[in-house]
Amino acid sequence: MILYRIAREKYARDLTGRGGLGSAARWHDHQPVIYASRQSSTCILEKLVHLVPAEIHHDLQMLELYLPDDSSFLQLDPADLPENWRSYPAPGVLQQIGNAWLQSNRSLLLYVPSVIDPFAQNVLINTLHPETKHLRLESATAFYFDPRLYT
Repeated sequence: MILYRIAREKYARDLTGRGGLGSAARWHDHQPVIYASRQSSTCILEKLVHLVPAEIHHDLQMLELYLPDDSSFLQLDPADLPENWRSYPAPGVLQQIGNAWLQSNRSLLLYVPSVIDPFAQNVLINTLHPETKHLRLESATAFYFDPRLYT
């Protein structure tokens, strides 16, 4: 399978998830993790929604990450999440769910629903899971947001 991620060029080849150690997001709090998407378009929207035009870097790369199709995974069902799971800022219980999954080491991947596109999924990659040895960067291509998305 191919998963998509957008990263600055200087971080593009780092597949350790260490960026997650210094930050928190909807599904984790200071844990090593990589956020990716199943489609490049979802990846673009997910990245763009967190930026204002002045924060858009011009050294971005669209990454294609390869994992075997039989990689272990869990999938969150939106019906099992709190009613306000799509709120911004995100309810803290979502970080608890993500951190518990990361610490349990139950699977390499966690499929989570996208807030932006209710028909899409994002994918968290547990970089401490033993199956991470199969994760590889398939390609890194320069990426620029179409200015019509933010002007």
